[in-house]
Amino acid sequence: MIDSHLHLQDPVLLEKIDVILPEIRSAGVARLVVNGTRPDDWKAVGDLASTNQEVIAFYGLHPWYVSGCRDGWEDLLRGRLESDVTAGVGEIGLDKWIRDHDMARQKVAFASQLEMAQEFQRPAAIHCLKAWGALIDCLDKSPFAGRFLLHSYSGPEEMIEDFVQRGAWFSISGYFFRKDKAAKLAVFDSVPEDRILLETDAPDMLPPERLIGTSLSRPDTGKTANHPANLLGVYKAYSEWAGISPEETRDRMKRNFASWYSGRDNQEST
Repeated sequence: MIDSHLHLQDPVLLEKIDVILPEIRSAGVARLVVNGTRPDDWKAVGDLASTNQEVIAFYGLHPWYVSGCRDGWEDLLRGRLESDVTAGVGEIGLDKWIRDHDMARQKVAFASQLEMAQEFQRPAAIHCLKAWGALIDCLDKSPFAGRFLLHSYSGPEEMIEDFVQRGAWFSISGYFFRKDKAAKLAVFDSVPEDRILLETDAPDMLPPERLIGTSLSRPDTGKTANHPANLLGVYKAYSEWAGISPEETRDRMKRNFASWYSGRDNQEST
């Protein structure tokens, strides 16, 4: 199985990584696309990728951290992409949901990172909340013409074809299999089956209890965090939703991941 988006470098997971990694492997997870969010966590992402063959590093400045990021981050990002030819660009994007958001600064940072993704010919992982029109506008103004994943897509159904035409894949997280998120999941009926990926977004986006196979507590609050091994439950839930066998789900996700990550219609990159 392939987790197309998570944050294994998050302290909730990283401090227990020696226990968590064997649990991930035992669950049958073969690939982990680990997304950085700001310069402060890029080293941890790189270290995970260099010491664990399952990990694919993505480096990016998340819109939540744009306003507080120090100057020079673009040079640091460029250095990461130059030193790791397998790395993607992410998690990047736009977010109007956060309080006191500075959309102008977000757009500048997003545009800069899209340009790097184009320059280095890397796939991108995009975060977007309540900024779908702005996202289309930024994509259209950018030289970026590559492949991008709209992770945990929660946008309008009527924009799916627009994004497909611009090179999008769309990921479903376990969170969308909650009963109160049925409307979000229904949007994926309009996504071409070859453009769907699955993710945990661990340690966030906790799935419904029925899909939680491995428990994990946040040390600061004691609340449940999302364990990457819960990808097994996400795959099962998707199989039921799509009306296909678990084997077909695995094969479909391998093909779709290869197309997004490597741009090839095969499974070599998995």
